[in-house]
Amino acid sequence: MGSGLEAVSHYEVLGVSMQATAAEIKRAYRRLVKYYHPDSLLAKKDQAAAERIRQINAAYAVLRDPQARREYDRQLLASQTWRRSQPKASPPPTVSQEALLREDWIRQVYTPLNRVLGSLLASLKPQLNALSADPFDPELLAAFGLYLEECAQKLAQAQQIFRRLPNPSSLGKVASCLYYALNHLEDALEELSHFPLNFDDRHLHTGQELFRRAQELRREAGQAYAKISL
Repeated sequence: MGSGLEAVSHYEVLGVSMQATAAEIKRAYRRLVKYYHPDSLLAKKDQAAAERIRQINAAYAVLRDPQARREYDRQLLASQTWRRSQPKASPPPTVSQEALLREDWIRQVYTPLNRVLGSLLASLKPQLNALSADPFDPELLAAFGLYLEECAQKLAQAQQIFRRLPNPSSLGKVASCLYYALNHLEDALEELSHFPLNFDDRHLHTGQELFRRAQELRREAGQAYAKISL
């Protein structure tokens, strides 16, 4: 996530240079996550630590992916070049580069991703209702297994959409919520996949709760987007 126009780049968030290796980026990320972890003393004393951990996760989500990092570097360098080329006393352009990046991200990422998430999140309840008729029925279990496979494919599609473009800084909150929604769905599918192995209802309940939290995050993303669009 993130854009080349952020006041603080992803590299600055992680405290590394643009020339940092993948291993150096990973080490920096782990160090910062441990320091700003929600259960740490710092996070309990400082409410800003929650936003800080979002920035750290967002930065790492881009820089750990070679393709996303290359695209981010391209936009970052282009932004730096554009800024240096602008006369200090010149008025701002009518249509800013940030606005153009925002328009592209909404069209190529937010809109299609929101559509896929909506379909995915609405699909669990009917499946659980069908399975509840007889959780031990082989045909129902087979249908549930196929459903989970389809969900995994949709999730992979959603993750691919999310990585298409780094988000502009003005849409950081939107992207952050979507990032965590995808993470919750990934955990949910893994949890649900355990049920046919041991028939423990806790897997269904936990999976359902993770779906619910992902739905809340999607809703928060929509609210953050609506505020920016006003």
